[in-house]
Amino acid sequence: MYKRILAVAGFAFIGGALRETLELWWPFSTNWFGTTICINIVGAFLLAMINFWVANRFALPSQIILGLGTGMIGAFTTFSSFSLEIVKLLDAGQIVIPVIYVLLSIGGGGLAAWSGQRLADRLLGDRMDGDDNV
Repeated sequence: MYKRILAVAGFAFIGGALRETLELWWPFSTNWFGTTICINIVGAFLLAMINFWVANRFALPSQIILGLGTGMIGAFTTFSSFSLEIVKLLDAGQIVIPVIYVLLSIGGGGLAAWSGQRLADRLLGDRMDGDDNV
């Protein structure tokens, strides 16, 4: 149990630090959601790749897979920032931008996760065609 907790905590440190680094390198104004939406869409893709490709391609302990997904990607992406930005936009009297933001986040995140799964399937395809024990 402690290995799982330590893996999640350790990788969460990396994911959170990576997110903050991107926020500092690529800031948007307070009325725009560019960094958060990009991070969340990329995170959805990476989470799918971790779960569908990394977990099946590499002989890694389950704690590492959990740490990468729940820890690193969980800390890298954030629903709370997304939610707060929606509230701030609405509080500023904007309606269209928050609606677009919600649609892009949900649609883009879903599409990114699906793309990650499809890419993982393709990357595993050659390996899985000749080996039923994967």
